[in-house]
Amino acid sequence: MPLLEIRGLTVRFGGLTAVAGLDFSVEPGALVALIGPNGAGKTTAFNVITGIYAPSSGSVRFDRKEIGGVSPHRICAHGIARTFQNIRLFRSLTALENVRAAVAAAQRSGLRDVVRGPGWSQREQALEERALELLTRLGLERVADTKADALPYGEQRRLEIARALATQPRLLLLDEPAAGMNPSEKEALRGLVARLREEFGVSIVLIDHDVAFVMNLCDRISVLDHGEKIAEGPPEVVRRDPQVIEAYLGNNGESA
Repeated sequence: MPLLEIRGLTVRFGGLTAVAGLDFSVEPGALVALIGPNGAGKTTAFNVITGIYAPSSGSVRFDRKEIGGVSPHRICAHGIARTFQNIRLFRSLTALENVRAAVAAAQRSGLRDVVRGPGWSQREQALEERALELLTRLGLERVADTKADALPYGEQRRLEIARALATQPRLLLLDEPAAGMNPSEKEALRGLVARLREEFGVSIVLIDHDVAFVMNLCDRISVLDHGEKIAEGPPEVVRRDPQVIEAYLGNNGESA
């Protein structure tokens, strides 16, 4: 059974149809991508999966449960986490504090977390240790005490991924993770994303405009154009699809 199964997803904003009848699924352990020109509907699909938008019609099922229209915090509790195209960190907090806040949110258990009762110090230490472990696994332990807004761009991207992983997701959505990176940073990110799937046992869906980055990383690629899926399959098939080539040449001046 797919971990995520989308059937006939349509999203309308007034008279604009951003996503039209999308069918898309993610198997457990998969590493897949949604690509397409600007305005194709990729981020809108992510926003529906994570509860920011409700579907106009269609079904979004995660682990066989309908989640279309469910609030973002409940979807996160179900086991879906994401990063954003525009990095969203607590910029005045350190890298460690950013991840620790996410760990605490994922493990909160009511009043005992705000009242310093028995076991409070042990819980605080456990949160700190878990946050530092995640930073270490993402290669960020040396900047644990550095404020987020002082980190290089590539490390801010890694920090956002570490914070997403702090919620212990089964499905990780990465929105433009390679945006703004230089070639060496992209190569390091490619290795990191591939490693995350193995080390954390997560399924991963990513959006990115860098076609080469996606083609050399993902098992399967789905291509959207004007809200509709125009192609789907392994990279070697998608890159030769005439509709995909036309969509990129016609909109971005790029070839798949």
